[in-house]
Amino acid sequence: MKINIFNREICACALLDTNSLCAKSSAEMEGKMMKWKRIAAVGAAVMMAAGTLAGCGGGTEDVGEGGIVNLKWVTIGNGMPKNYDSWIAKVNEYIEPEIGVNLEMEVIPWGDWDKRRSILVSTNEPFDMIFGTGNNYIADINLGACYDITDMIDANMPGLKELMPDKYWDGVKVKDRIYGIPSYKDSSISNYAVWDKELVDEYNLDLASLTEIESLTEPFEILKADKNDYPVYVKNDGVSYIFDVYDQLGAGTQILGVRYDDTDGKVCFTLEEPEIYSALETLHEWYQKGIINPDASTLSEARVYNMWRVAQGWESAGVTAWGPQMGKEVVVQKVGDTILSNETVRGSLNMISINTKHPEKCLQLLDMVNTDTKLRDMFYYGEEGVNFNYTEDGRVHKINNEWAMAGYTQGTFFTVTLEDTNETNQWDEVRELNEAAVSSVMLGFTFDSTEVSDKLANCREIWLRYRSEVMTGVRDPKDTIPEIKDELMKAGWQEVMDEAQKQVDEFMEQHGKNF
Repeated sequence: MKINIFNREICACALLDTNSLCAKSSAEMEGKMMKWKRIAAVGAAVMMAAGTLAGCGGGTEDVGEGGIVNLKWVTIGNGMPKNYDSWIAKVNEYIEPEIGVNLEMEVIPWGDWDKRRSILVSTNEPFDMIFGTGNNYIADINLGACYDITDMIDANMPGLKELMPDKYWDGVKVKDRIYGIPSYKDSSISNYAVWDKELVDEYNLDLASLTEIESLTEPFEILKADKNDYPVYVKNDGVSYIFDVYDQLGAGTQILGVRYDDTDGKVCFTLEEPEIYSALETLHEWYQKGIINPDASTLSEARVYNMWRVAQGWESAGVTAWGPQMGKEVVVQKVGDTILSNETVRGSLNMISINTKHPEKCLQLLDMVNTDTKLRDMFYYGEEGVNFNYTEDGRVHKINNEWAMAGYTQGTFFTVTLEDTNETNQWDEVRELNEAAVSSVMLGFTFDSTEVSDKLANCREIWLRYRSEVMTGVRDPKDTIPEIKDELMKAGWQEVMDEAQKQVDEFMEQHGKNF
């Protein structure tokens, strides 16, 4: 996976695919696993006996020998694993008796993903399940490419229904229907300021007092003067975590949103909101003072070392991921609330092709991948004896780092076996953050842009032309934001805002939001 570690967008989960941790004791999880396996086996038998394997044509071809259903799952990673043939043979040996499925995988390399995925979804090339993110999700639904699984979840995914709280299912609803299965992991946003510990100690920095972006200017000025270096070293998407407090409504742009805690549901042009405008002024001040690297707006990749940055994840990621990646000991400080929104839930999900002949079997497979620890380990770590082994105390010892699949794309983190190198159970921390997360007032809402699709697309393009220079501090917001707004209004921005507000009002009235 191509990972950029130099700006806020990075997820600790992406860095920590190699640091999996189990959220429960081995004994407790074993009990759960056996329960879920029994439920899945009974469900599969019932479905096969009733002959209810419905579908709409296309998908993988047919039922194999002994009534085994053939499924193809398309996902992303470092390409096809070297040991794919032996690995998939073991997977199928395990799942066939349980749910009557023979699985084929296609692991698309990162660089080929967008093109290959687009071809798969828009043509009749057969597949049954495919990985996606929020933008893929809405686009696929609009194309009619996703199976509506709302009424099939309870019967075919009893394990995942028990494991994942209802609010995370709410996060994938579009007009109260569900078309995708989220990966229940760090499915809320927690932002952490990541500091070089050596500097924190040297300057006796009180990190608790440095959580607001405006409070950082003075210490950054000192660091710049003393170290002759850039305290904020970013690439062309800049310091974008400042937008995380606004739910983007599924519109796909940072400049449109509702603040996560606004019970009035006011649709905003976010650049004019006081907290965003103030943050952009600060970024411009930093750029003028040489706190931000001068080539930031044109830089596609940044450097490894950072005095400070903001990352999405959890506190112990400082020890297991962020520090090792930077080659330094780091200290972290949480910034803002942990927020649950549609965007956070839809960061990783799997969809069922509308053309599959076997939607129920797809769901049964994903249920098993999420809840059966042995199978979850096979997808997360690879082939036992080749990529990893189990230790005497029931942990995983990795033999190598050659496994090509990205673990966060497949399912939950909370049923993955703990790795022997982990001193603490990070997944307990992640689960606690998820459970304590503040739900966005827009959870379950997705903007239907049909009436203003062209206008919205044009407005997105306008923002993209300005974004790099605004988010890296190159442009002065005092002059630039009015300029942006003028272009947006000519492109139909007011119509977009009005349509979004109308739908938000209807959603809040319909769902009887009581905050």
